[in-house]
Amino acid sequence: MNGQGRSNSSRRRLVEATARLLRERGLQGVRIRDVASYAGMSAGSVLYHFANTDDLLFAVHQDAVANYLASRTAAAHGSPDPRSRLIQCFKAGVPIFADATTIELLYEVHGLARRSHRHAELLSELWRTEVGLYVEIVRDGIAAGVFRTTSVESAAQALMALEDGLVLHLTSRNEMIDSARAMQTFQSAAAEILHCPPLAGNSRIG
Repeated sequence: MNGQGRSNSSRRRLVEATARLLRERGLQGVRIRDVASYAGMSAGSVLYHFANTDDLLFAVHQDAVANYLASRTAAAHGSPDPRSRLIQCFKAGVPIFADATTIELLYEVHGLARRSHRHAELLSELWRTEVGLYVEIVRDGIAAGVFRTTSVESAAQALMALEDGLVLHLTSRNEMIDSARAMQTFQSAAAEILHCPPLAGNSRIG
């Protein structure tokens, strides 16, 4: 492995170590010496690749967003039936149907957007991309004659907001909701928003 390859490998180890630390201790538990310990590297090595903790956390946020969007995009294009694609797109963002560690990590680092412009931009781009997936699915459903709505963009945003709210409660350990209930709630609401009764509670679609 050449010098650039070793550098990339070291950065990857640090990002992965920080992600593990975040999941276990939260944002307040991320310190350079602990990241170094988790990665099996020196504190100096951490600072060689990342000038400070903020830069390291941003790299983790970027990585989590990229991984998450890759799986969501694949799910949103996995079927010729727009109804099935809608359900699979939703499931790709919901534990236990999707990777809970990535989703919980995202919700952990999203809080950084409240005080950091670059984290806010990353969060905004995630929202735009996810809404875009729903827009595409809704448009295809309209073209196929299975969905109806007066505004594709508004419908997509409503679906995205519903998903975010449900997943927030799931990741926050709300005892009143589980993944099955979230799925049922989403399908029932989507059936109303898109005027598609078969979506409501019909698990065979997904």
